[in-house]
Amino acid sequence: MKRLAWLCVGLAALVLTASPAPAAEKRAKPASDALRGEYAMMARECGLTEQQQADLKVKINARKEAVDAWQKANGDRSNALKEALKKAREAGDRDAVKKTQADLAALQVERGKVNADSMAAILAIMNDEQRPKWQAFAVYRNMMGRYKKVNPTDEQVAKIKEAAAATAKELAAVTGTDGEARKAKGEIQKKLRNTIEQTILTAEQREALAKKPEAKPKKADQAPDQPKAEK
Repeated sequence: MKRLAWLCVGLAALVLTASPAPAAEKRAKPASDALRGEYAMMARECGLTEQQQADLKVKINARKEAVDAWQKANGDRSNALKEALKKAREAGDRDAVKKTQADLAALQVERGKVNADSMAAILAIMNDEQRPKWQAFAVYRNMMGRYKKVNPTDEQVAKIKEAAAATAKELAAVTGTDGEARKAKGEIQKKLRNTIEQTILTAEQREALAKKPEAKPKKADQAPDQPKAEK
């Protein structure tokens, strides 16, 4: 399951923003043990059975316990290293900066392994047809977070989905969680962005994408209250 480890970063870091329901629609509140967020989306997109959803809840709890255990064991050290790195940079101590960065990187590799192992266990509940669906959807959703603002057409969305599915296969083939693996995944994702922007989006959409958002005007200083004229 190491080939699937790349998804752990997405599950750990992504904050899902679900489209709000129309005002006329009223949705029932989910049960307290219902899947939520990323995992509810996983169940829906992959068509998980009731048994798979039950297994997923077990894996989710195990993942949380593993992450909490790592944080309890390494959180203080991580914070201390970050503070030491800050001081070393302020002091211009290059040797100390280099050593502290290496220590932090080693901790990040350990944390990455915790994420990768727990994510692999979650993905293991899926069958060979469901797993690629989730991998493709995860890549597609990340890309749409970037391109939604240029209002792609239905045809463009379909092409982005197709490109994302191909990219998901490439990402799944990259093993490991070290720097080289992260670099390789970054290059694959960069290639996907280039494909979308150069062959799917229009010139107008590319221009809109490159345009920086306008800065909000600063509020003018308010004039002091003037005394009311006497009647």
